[in-house]
Amino acid sequence: MLFDPVVVEDFAGCAKGPPEWLAAAQRRLPGNADLQMVVDDDLSYGNKKAHRYAHFVDGGITDNLGLRAMLETVVVVGGAKDYLQKLQMPAARRIAVIAVNAAADTRQGIDAGQLQPTIEQTLNAVTSIQLYRYNADTLQDMQLSMARWAKALSTPQRPVQSYFIRLSFEDVPDLPLRRFLNEIPTSLALSGEQVDQLIAAGRSLLRNNAEFRRLVASLEGQLATPPLPATPPVR
Repeated sequence: MLFDPVVVEDFAGCAKGPPEWLAAAQRRLPGNADLQMVVDDDLSYGNKKAHRYAHFVDGGITDNLGLRAMLETVVVVGGAKDYLQKLQMPAARRIAVIAVNAAADTRQGIDAGQLQPTIEQTLNAVTSIQLYRYNADTLQDMQLSMARWAKALSTPQRPVQSYFIRLSFEDVPDLPLRRFLNEIPTSLALSGEQVDQLIAAGRSLLRNNAEFRRLVASLEGQLATPPLPATPPVR
């Protein structure tokens, strides 16, 4: 809502018919509602008369964590093996994704009294609930998909491991610091203290994350570096 859509003209004159990868995805549609939605959206760009212009908006409305695009790309292509074949890349021994969920659990204050919430409070509450539930679904889908990718790419001689590293303010152990971080507003300008605390909290969360330490231990072939002390509390 804060940024104007970016308008791009959809020119005619491209190759007739969908590309091979999209046509192959069409043949796999029965029984897959998610794939149907993605394929229908992609096919819509081929209708130059009805869709002469494309309007691009902030992706947070559909993919706030930036993970859905990755999931959909692998699904549309046909799976992890087909995806790597398209890129002409061999399978790596490790698949690692660090998902940073910076959504803040800001208190609306509407539960403290019986007064009807304002329009702003209602919109904030509804938006937050919708965002949290969609984020939770996306994170679970990503974790399960990574495990499937690793299994599909593994061989007895060369197993592939997946590492899904999730970071969020909910994991900050210090309660005053967690409150401080959750109360930082969405803004184009932050104070020096806010920036310093965010950087320190992110570094501490990552270094002490069990899945990240498992990845580091795998890469080093030994135990990962010892965890950092907790971030100093907010004064």
